[in-house]
Amino acid sequence: MGSERLATSIIISLLIVFMVSIAGAELSDPLGDFSSPDISSLDVSTDGNNLYIDVLCAEDVTDYSFYGAVFIDTDQDSRTGYVENGADYVYQFSYMSIIYAEPMITTTLNDDAIGTGSMQVWGNTISITLPLEMLGNDDGSADVFVAVHDQMVKALYFDRAPDYGVIDTGTGEVKLPVSASSNVLISDTIGDGAAADIENVEATVGSGVLELVISYAGNVEPGAYSYGEDITGWVYVDIDQQLATGFTNTEQVPPTFGADYVIEYTAGSLTGMDAGIRMINADSELAKEGYSDTTTMSLGVPYNDGMYRVSGNKVYLTIPLTLLGNDDGGMYLVVDSFTIYDPLGGHMESIPDNGKGAIDTSDGSVKSLLSYGNDRNTFMDPSSDSTGFGQDGDEIVSVETGFAEDKMLMAITYSSLSLDDGAITTISFDTDQDGREDYSLAYSLMYGKLAATMMGYYDGEYRVKEVSHLVTMQGDKMHLSIPAVFLGNDDGNMNIAVETALVVYGANIPQTDMTKEWLSGDDVKTGVGQVHLSPDKFSRTLYDRAPGSGYYTVAGSNNFLSAIESAEMAPQGQDGQAPGFSVVIGVISLLTCSLILSSRRKQ
Repeated sequence: MGSERLATSIIISLLIVFMVSIAGAELSDPLGDFSSPDISSLDVSTDGNNLYIDVLCAEDVTDYSFYGAVFIDTDQDSRTGYVENGADYVYQFSYMSIIYAEPMITTTLNDDAIGTGSMQVWGNTISITLPLEMLGNDDGSADVFVAVHDQMVKALYFDRAPDYGVIDTGTGEVKLPVSASSNVLISDTIGDGAAADIENVEATVGSGVLELVISYAGNVEPGAYSYGEDITGWVYVDIDQQLATGFTNTEQVPPTFGADYVIEYTAGSLTGMDAGIRMINADSELAKEGYSDTTTMSLGVPYNDGMYRVSGNKVYLTIPLTLLGNDDGGMYLVVDSFTIYDPLGGHMESIPDNGKGAIDTSDGSVKSLLSYGNDRNTFMDPSSDSTGFGQDGDEIVSVETGFAEDKMLMAITYSSLSLDDGAITTISFDTDQDGREDYSLAYSLMYGKLAATMMGYYDGEYRVKEVSHLVTMQGDKMHLSIPAVFLGNDDGNMNIAVETALVVYGANIPQTDMTKEWLSGDDVKTGVGQVHLSPDKFSRTLYDRAPGSGYYTVAGSNNFLSAIESAEMAPQGQDGQAPGFSVVIGVISLLTCSLILSSRRKQ
């Protein structure tokens, strides 16, 4: 009887061990999709105590050097993680083969060194064992993928298993992110792009990734004796297809697309081979306050699973949608490219051509730019009434207004305009037409860069927001597209005025950051400073105003949709209008633009 119980216990124990040990999945990987090491299969499993990862390669790897990483998403939420693709833990490994000596192995977990005994290599197998207590005492259910490569520091091209998605160790299934599925090919005229001449751009969305193939008219693969043909590319991505969000635009007029991400790449013997994604730095205190403080995320292992490679005349980019805010795949794209010498001649290749719009990946079409309707108005201003003696950016010639969708369009023409004029233009909006300023937009050009800020009441409090992506310079004109949400969801009926001004270098601006003090009229120290041209009490020199006094009256029409009627997504303004604060807004505009330009000059 005792022997039967013992036998039964052994059988049950073996069954339990067997059942636990097979919790996981094994999958095959296509052969030949990477030179070496080339993954042939991946086995991921857990027994409740450890996570096991076995990588089988097509050939023996013990005599070669290789590197790689295991990305582990323990909470199975791609919106959180140690790295941008949602992985909570990144296990990095390197194996350096040494002749007549033991291989040199290094292993880290989230950049902290751990025992090299966690990885064993024999024949064509790379075997990794990670205790679950090292993974936050996880229960063993996690999303996992593996990447191996032959680069010592960073790999922009590697073998990934699975090719798309992740292995769910709990269900044993390969999970693919939910995303749209589309393919679009946009061709371009050959010979219109100087040296960086693009033939076509193919964009494919599916399996949770954006894949781009950019084909050039000539070879762009770096060579040993390549000088001057080095290319740079920028892919503007308007991920939510909304102008109200983003940190830059595509330099088309009127501004129509608010780029939330810019994929940047270089290829050449001088520029090197690299790629990254520029985006708003969500952790920045400036960004939290509404300013476009950006950062660049490197692509490639061990940072993430974004890929970039160049072969012949083609550039290949594979961007997981987890790196683009977990988007569903519907987005606007514009590709710009140039060589080292192209900017000197003013050449820039754009797909679609500049002025034609952007690629819409949701349906494969080209989204056209915003355009004025029959409500377009042009207000003329005398061309010789500036006290700035007609310098760049001080003399206003005309102000154009109109509406398209839920955006107010404006174009301000100057007698002359340059990339470094130093003048600041402020637009005042009296949205309730009570003779007092409710919102203000200020922009300036300095050090060759544009900065713009919007001021008003948003989310129930007075705030300053950077809106440089709403403004584009072209010739002697500044073009603006202002979503209704930035004007308190106004109906389009308003009064406006435009003025150019300059804060003189060395002038003492009031030393206070308490907006309420300015609004309440409390006395503040203005200082003396060195001023010119009849400055006001804040040492601000007024150059020109259009109109000379009062306001231009603008009327909305059926071309204009309120923000409530549209699908625009942006910080909402409060329903009530703010009290007038024209002098205060002018000072804050000047200070804010100067701050933004100063910070950008250092970048």
